[in-house]
Amino acid sequence: MSSGFQNYRRFYTQTKHLENISSLLHWDMETMLPEKGREERGSQLSLLSEIIHERNTGNEFRVLVDQAKQSVLSDSNSQSKLRELEVLEEDLEKAQKLPTSFVTQWTESTARSQGIWAKAKRNSSFADFLPVLEELIGLAKKKADYLGYTNEPYDALLDSYEHGAKAGEIQELFDGLKVELLPLISKAHEFPNPFLNPIPEEKQLKFCQRIPVWLGLSQEVSRLDLSIHPFSTSLGGRDKRITTRIIPTEPLSSVFGVLHETGHSLYELGLSEMPEAPNPLTEFLSLGIHESQSRLWENQVGRSKTFWEFAYPFLLEDFGLKSHELPFDSLFRSVISAKRSKIRVEADPITYNIHIILRFELERGLINGSIQAKDLPELWNLKMMNFLGQSIEKDSEGVLQDIHWSMGGFGYFPTYTLGNLFGAQLFSAYSKLDPSYKEQWIIGDFSGLLQWLKKNLHHVGKWHSISKTIELATGETPHHRFLVQQLQEQIISIEEAK
Repeated sequence: MSSGFQNYRRFYTQTKHLENISSLLHWDMETMLPEKGREERGSQLSLLSEIIHERNTGNEFRVLVDQAKQSVLSDSNSQSKLRELEVLEEDLEKAQKLPTSFVTQWTESTARSQGIWAKAKRNSSFADFLPVLEELIGLAKKKADYLGYTNEPYDALLDSYEHGAKAGEIQELFDGLKVELLPLISKAHEFPNPFLNPIPEEKQLKFCQRIPVWLGLSQEVSRLDLSIHPFSTSLGGRDKRITTRIIPTEPLSSVFGVLHETGHSLYELGLSEMPEAPNPLTEFLSLGIHESQSRLWENQVGRSKTFWEFAYPFLLEDFGLKSHELPFDSLFRSVISAKRSKIRVEADPITYNIHIILRFELERGLINGSIQAKDLPELWNLKMMNFLGQSIEKDSEGVLQDIHWSMGGFGYFPTYTLGNLFGAQLFSAYSKLDPSYKEQWIIGDFSGLLQWLKKNLHHVGKWHSISKTIELATGETPHHRFLVQQLQEQIISIEEAK
């Protein structure tokens, strides 16, 4: 490796360390930070974001990148390094469009707003969150103007999460999905909760601690904690953090939260295992791809009968239950139950994408100006009734239930459904190549799936476009029929369980 390329990589790695420090402060803010420490934490995070942004957009880094490019152009065996620099320059072009002062303001506002949102949610008072939400919407519109767009400002924000995606195309996709999903929802059946008594926090956590290890995420490189909203984050190549939340009367909620977040962390761990990581090629490809991993482990694995045939004895032991108190058939009916929930993170796979479509339509309107923030509760409640027949009685179970807007995550929600599409297609390809996988799952061996994902997705990083990555892994460009087929199969399982 030439000295010019080494110098660029050294600078890049140092910036990555700063980003991981920032992620650590965010993780602490959501898990352990005292409430009165939020204001100062916001200042700390804004300072770090300013330093990181200036490093990424400053002249020193630009010179190092140019020198690195010159050094590899003269090397006939440097295809991977050239691709790495191409990916880097695409990312830098976006970063350079945002003034440092704006990045600082954005970080301060989002850090402050998360605390305001958390308190407003506890009090179920949208009015308490409205002023800062309007501030964030204004900043998001300004961000879209800085980044630039052709059709609508929402496109610019969406592109930050899913490169090349357009709101109009996603609207068309989601409209088609609604046509296919709503009849499936009408056929679905909800089974009663088999847990007669609440399961205490410590018992739920004992079982949840097993899940990442089963799936291939060692406790030597990860940890599980509690937060208001489940999330995962990477703090370094061998430091992956997961959180879940505990609902005593709904213990499967924490289980599926851990399955979901473990999928994210397994993807991040796989990226960290790529040669010469960290570098721009070893970053995640898109949030849709990221979500495909969490949704795949949560739904294709976590809602399978074979997974629960393996996990059932451990759950009984950890929850302190006997088989006659929680028969397997009752537990599995609850796992596959299609419940018209008001809460997205509690939603089953059949209804989940309707929750996402609702949020996409609202936030697209917020950014494009056709919806005013003050009208959100009314519009949210109306859509929830029209889509799922659910009556929202308080803001905490409606417009305040998600953390994303308080984080400035406008454009994030559609990636959940894109992740469902990608995940269903990836699993379909894997299951055809290894039709005996169920025999391994029933004894708690999920390594075959993990190794296939590492080979075809995790260790590919950002080498290819999103569509090309899916095509190389599955033999086809992305298509929604795999998701519809998966949900149709779940309806059959529900019918058989009646």
